[in-house]
Amino acid sequence: MPLTLHVIAPIRPGEEVRLRDVLRSIGDDIKGRRLSSLHARPHIDFTRSRKIHFARFAILDDAARGPGRKRLLYASAYDGNLDDHLAELIAITSDMDAIWGRCDAYAGTARFGEFIRAHAHEPEALYIAFREGTVERIRQAISLRRQVEPLLDAEAGTSLAGILEAVSKDGSVGRHWRRAGRDFDAAIERLIRALPIVIDLWRAIARCGVANVFRGTQRIVASLDRYAVFRFSNWITRNHLPPMKSAYSSVDLDDGATTPRAPDRAPPTFREDVVAQNQLTVITAVPEGQADRVRAVLLAIDSYAKRLSPDGSLIGISTIHFVRWLLLDNDRRLMLVSDYDGSWEAYIDEFAELILSGLEAIWETADGFPPGGARDLPAFKQFLRDGQVPAEVFFSAYPEETVLNIINDLALVRASSDAVSDGLGDLLARL
Repeated sequence: MPLTLHVIAPIRPGEEVRLRDVLRSIGDDIKGRRLSSLHARPHIDFTRSRKIHFARFAILDDAARGPGRKRLLYASAYDGNLDDHLAELIAITSDMDAIWGRCDAYAGTARFGEFIRAHAHEPEALYIAFREGTVERIRQAISLRRQVEPLLDAEAGTSLAGILEAVSKDGSVGRHWRRAGRDFDAAIERLIRALPIVIDLWRAIARCGVANVFRGTQRIVASLDRYAVFRFSNWITRNHLPPMKSAYSSVDLDDGATTPRAPDRAPPTFREDVVAQNQLTVITAVPEGQADRVRAVLLAIDSYAKRLSPDGSLIGISTIHFVRWLLLDNDRRLMLVSDYDGSWEAYIDEFAELILSGLEAIWETADGFPPGGARDLPAFKQFLRDGQVPAEVFFSAYPEETVLNIINDLALVRASSDAVSDGLGDLLARL
């Protein structure tokens, strides 16, 4: 299963501007195509990586150390172990000191692992779309699909879905029993994966208390009546979202006029909608005394994501590759880190449509959360924008691939493997 890393390191005073310039140069040339051999700037050659799914750098405020102070965020999702990930990161970085040397306590590449571990933070909740999807496996699946696509173009009316259906419906006895065995193994695997949910519950109660766990769970499932189990639970407990306080948004809506946005409300530059995927980093304040309430919600999300969610779907949302929430600064701040498909607007809209009560359960105690909650969508979007941090660098190992594409690609790999095993290797050619 892929792992995630979240490093937050204080930046030395006076180094913020130069570090941002270095990172922006890397982010603007993420594939290294515009580097000059004579005047090469510091660069991370992410295209050489065989283990990194996603990576980003961002510069965060560091209010705890004083006005104007900053800290560096490095967040990644990778295959293998941490030592191998760090060794690869060193190997593909042309000048480690140009980035990490601007941070407090960095003592060179020889002690890079020690430095990273000292500044790493573990997520309270983590969702991974493909638990068994390594970078290599996903790239191989994409490559196979690209080999098949010319066949689809040549055959009018033939689609990838048609190929998969043709392979799956083949009548070979061997394939039938192999598919039945695989389905049985998958059912056992799901059962084994779900069993520790009871242990998760007791751990959550021990950390956060019965009241916080019960209330947090109720708040999450309040808008999930489309699932029979949650609909029954909500009916038994009379659990539902409270009525809207107002039918109107608490923010002024843009009516399409040409009046420019006020200078103090000008949005920062976000690297969004450049490729099929996007990234989102949001930091919000957690009021004193509310950390256990927030943590209980996150632990419930984490348990569901690990134990019950199928590949490629988090409560019906099929646009998320990785998402995680972390409590920082002695539980005074909450950070969301997400890698997803599509536009920012569509992503937030889908969240609000499918897991509305989950959004409210996570952020309802946050400073600045709108009075109308996430149902006041314009106000909720403004709340997220206010806490959003632009990424100076954003890398994806498969930037043009959506979650749904990858699901189909992996299915094609399984189907073609069965076809070869059953002597049906010419099936694709025949189609």
